[in-house]
Amino acid sequence: MKSKYFKAFELVPLRLLDLLHEDLLWKLVDDNLILAIDKLKEVFPKGSISINTYKWAGDRTQSGIRTKNSKYYSETSQHSLGKAVDCIFSYYTTEEVREYILANPDEFPTIGGVELGTSWLHIDVRPRREGNIVTFTP
Repeated sequence: MKSKYFKAFELVPLRLLDLLHEDLLWKLVDDNLILAIDKLKEVFPKGSISINTYKWAGDRTQSGIRTKNSKYYSETSQHSLGKAVDCIFSYYTTEEVREYILANPDEFPTIGGVELGTSWLHIDVRPRREGNIVTFTP
């Protein structure tokens, strides 16, 4: 599955972009994550949602999939499984988006986890706990 609003390079590290064809890159990303980020863009349409920004000379390089050579890699991280992203919104505050997701979980049925207390929005598509979005702190 491909995203309606995002390019594959926004979700993978540069190293993978150089190694794999775009169709293969999309296969590394969980379909539920693609549904989640597309839904975020539809619910929060103003401005941009940034994940990896290296293509625009930005410093965000590990906000999607993380591979073993990543400084932030962990075998158990949802990022390492292609199931998580960290987003920055240009128009909305992170807290505004985070609170909206947690108050309206039915609008985001594939989001299973939300990190609290960060300046970026971490979402992942882990299974929900007893039907609820899992919240955690770094």
